[in-house]
Amino acid sequence: MYYNCAIVDDEQHAIDVLHEYIEDIRFLKLSNTFKNPIEALNTISASDQIDFLFLDIDMDGMKGTELSRHLRSKARFIIYASSHLENEVREIDADFECYLGKPISMKRFAGTIDKLIRLNNLPTSN
Repeated sequence: MYYNCAIVDDEQHAIDVLHEYIEDIRFLKLSNTFKNPIEALNTISASDQIDFLFLDIDMDGMKGTELSRHLRSKARFIIYASSHLENEVREIDADFECYLGKPISMKRFAGTIDKLIRLNNLPTSN
């Protein structure tokens, strides 16, 4: 069993870090990455079955918080990955599920995934 992940971030190094972390967790699989939020909006559909969608907030073309409103129904969980403080994010989007502060540590990443899995009683093996 795998949980599909997608990343939308306009900084390649941030995508690379998240990609590495996703590969380190046996039940996660990266299905797509986007450096452009408009491309993500035009590409991601409900049939993609994204479980974990990682969004940067400050991106050219569209803020991650706006993008999340369009993609919320197409992803099981939206996780903001941003250098904004969590309180600032909460003021922008009070409905967000999770937040990872940049720079993101593997410990924080794994803990966030584990928390979402446990709280939602999701399986991690076949």
